Amino acid sequence: MEGLLLASALLVLIGGVGYWWLNRQSPPFAWFSDQDSDSLFWHSPDPMLVVNQRGHIERANLSAHQMLGYAVNTLDGESLSLLVPEGARLHHDSLVGLFFSSSGQQRMRNRIRVCHADGHSVSAEIHLALAQLKGKPYALATIRDTSRLDDGERELRKWEKRYERLFEQRTIGLAIVSLGGHFIAVNDSLCSILCHARETLMTLGFQDITHPDDLRRDVEQLRQLIEGDGNSYCIEKRYMRGDGQVIWAQLTVNLVRDERGKPDYFISNVIDVSQRKWAAQLLEESEQKFRTIAETIGSVVWMATPGADTILFVNKAYERVWGRSREILYDNPQAMTDAVLEEDRATLLAAIGQHRQGAWEVRYRIRNADGHIRYIHDVGHGIEGEDGQLKYLIGLATDVTEQVEAQQVVEQALERERAASVALQEQLRRDSLTGCLNRQALYEELEVQWNLYQRHQTPSTILFIDLNDFKKINDSHGHVAGDQALLLLSERLRQIIRVSDSLARFAGDEFVVVLPQTTVPEAKSVVDKIRREVLTFDTASGCTVAVPFSIGLAYVGYPDVTGPNTWISVADQAMYLDKSRYRSSSADD
Repeated sequence: MEGLLLASALLVLIGGVGYWWLNRQSPPFAWFSDQDSDSLFWHSPDPMLVVNQRGHIERANLSAHQMLGYAVNTLDGESLSLLVPEGARLHHDSLVGLFFSSSGQQRMRNRIRVCHADGHSVSAEIHLALAQLKGKPYALATIRDTSRLDDGERELRKWEKRYERLFEQRTIGLAIVSLGGHFIAVNDSLCSILCHARETLMTLGFQDITHPDDLRRDVEQLRQLIEGDGNSYCIEKRYMRGDGQVIWAQLTVNLVRDERGKPDYFISNVIDVSQRKWAAQLLEESEQKFRTIAETIGSVVWMATPGADTILFVNKAYERVWGRSREILYDNPQAMTDAVLEEDRATLLAAIGQHRQGAWEVRYRIRNADGHIRYIHDVGHGIEGEDGQLKYLIGLATDVTEQVEAQQVVEQALERERAASVALQEQLRRDSLTGCLNRQALYEELEVQWNLYQRHQTPSTILFIDLNDFKKINDSHGHVAGDQALLLLSERLRQIIRVSDSLARFAGDEFVVVLPQTTVPEAKSVVDKIRREVLTFDTASGCTVAVPFSIGLAYVGYPDVTGPNTWISVADQAMYLDKSRYRSSSADD
């Protein structure tokens, strides 16, 4: 703490010779009447001061002179203000009087700064006491130099730094204030609110920046806290900023007591409420009428300054829709848009940003306090004053979640119906055993390819594939084996052809492959790949069954091709020629 504490709390010894010496009953008090007591005081290893009611040092021992850099006996008779840092001297006399007028026996321990003889200040810990002797009050202080902290204190500093980081990160103004009213620590937010550099504030007391008309009330509240009437208070008061402006702030003060329950220091929270004060005055003319209308509307009605940087009014519907207290908006207007989903926030801000061009209308989503998504339809416009300048923004945010969800239910039902219809249509186009296109779907695809060729000469080729000895497989191994043969062939063909190609089961053991945008040489390459496949499978009885096949190729531009039917016929004839070669080869074997 600063030296102001030395003047305001004034001086106690935590046990020991000094306090005993000052309060001894016999012999009567006199500086040199009891040489032994005076010698104990003088040679005490702790620096000690005795101060009278006028604030003058009656006696300082040898250790006090040595610690503070003064020649022996030169402090005796000096004003205590000599040891008080210059920035804390303004209220020195009144605080001395306040201390000596306190009732009961005062004891406390605090950290202070004391002026050294060479002008620098010394960090110290002071133990203070107030005692009566022969009807006169005297104050006794024991001072310990704390410039060098021990290991335990350094560890404490680490924790203090962590606290300081949290202290600085708060968005509201925070200060730690001594019992005498001097700032011990302030955060950046308070410096910004009061428009003072940190270094300047650290030389001031709250009395220096409080509006004169509010100072008495604030000091009285502090006095009541110190005397034990409660632990905190909250008031609205005016501050005089460093730039000369007067602002309104909400001040909350909490008294912190030491381990003995004695007052130690104050923690002050300062929130700038100037804009809220101004907003309240601005709305006073028409507030009652406007509020009556607005509160009866189920939608969220809000009014803000241009740019939406200050919320002037919002009705209770906000708490129902957003699920948060509307009071928050008056101090933090951004809280309204903070609840908007990130992917919708830019759209909302862009729409509001167009208010100078007239009304806006936008739909966005919010996440309320319960975590639920709500759909909001927001419309609004700007209000101009008599001078033609934009004065307010008024918006009407309506919760349309039920309508949107109902529409979504309808759309989802329609989508399911469309998907089911597509699936059914696709099912009707497929062969139930192999999953290939059926004959009807094949002819539809052939019609498409034929028309492309007629219009644009787009090449296309089909392959007609028929299983050899299929009847023999059925007769020898059963229809289940026949189905296995069909599945094996269709699966292998799917692996060879392209995604853009089509595979259809024409009839029985006959398959057709449609190769769009494929010339005859390219189709022959596909045929070669298929012919290289040796298809076999094992039946349930353990027999290995071969699945031979024949292939016929037909190009869409062949002279005999006049449409899908003749195209199939030409490919079928080519397949039979291939099958004849297979039979001849089998007969030779």
